[in-house]
Amino acid sequence: KLLEDYPDTALTLLQQGADAAFSSLPTKFDTENEAALMRDMRHYKHRAALIIALADISGAWKLQQVTQALSTVARNTLQASLDYLIALYQHQYGLILTQPQKGSGIFALAMGKLGADELNYSSDVDLVLLYESDRLAVENDKPLPRLLNRMAQDYVRLMQERTGDGYVFRMDLRLRPDPASTPLMVSTGAAMRYYESVGQNWERAAFIKARAIAGDIAAGEAFLTDLKPFIWRKSLDFAAIADIQSIKRQMDREF
Repeated sequence: KLLEDYPDTALTLLQQGADAAFSSLPTKFDTENEAALMRDMRHYKHRAALIIALADISGAWKLQQVTQALSTVARNTLQASLDYLIALYQHQYGLILTQPQKGSGIFALAMGKLGADELNYSSDVDLVLLYESDRLAVENDKPLPRLLNRMAQDYVRLMQERTGDGYVFRMDLRLRPDPASTPLMVSTGAAMRYYESVGQNWERAAFIKARAIAGDIAAGEAFLTDLKPFIWRKSLDFAAIADIQSIKRQMDREF
């Protein structure tokens, strides 16, 4: 199906090779409106998937190149979607960046396979969405958390809603702090308090591969730096050792 839909992409691969064909894919998407952005991202994903699959099947790329390319596709589309939404919410919904020279303060952390550039063909995208509350406000003093929760819902929809052009990636936001009782996008202050007080060992393990992937990258990297004492404990008690052994047993059962 992809060969039928994108013969020009296959021809470019045959003429120039997989590396050049993948690098030549346009990563600037039409942001005139939501429909245009969704269309462009989906066509980009399909063209990239065709190149990656042919390079994989033919042996032109090793496994690491395949997973890195899939992760690059995710990073480019996640960044484009979040940039679009931040601009949209400023223009239409009263979102205010109080320190625009420092960036928006809104960012996405890639977890799991995406965080380690190990995405495969069927992987969901595991994200934690966070924001710095002191760098954001809303016109007429409307609740900021409510607006950003709506933005997160739109973010998921832009990426995973099935249109006539398919979808980009399925998104999973359940690795955020206390997902049963928190909004889809959490403030960095609330997240830090959670991890410092009741963070679990499996969450420490989850953050080993985490990296800032979209939005305000500098803010995301600063958050991960501040979180290092939680991720890398200086000492282990018996409960922590028991948790680690439990995680290892679960991995053994799974694999």
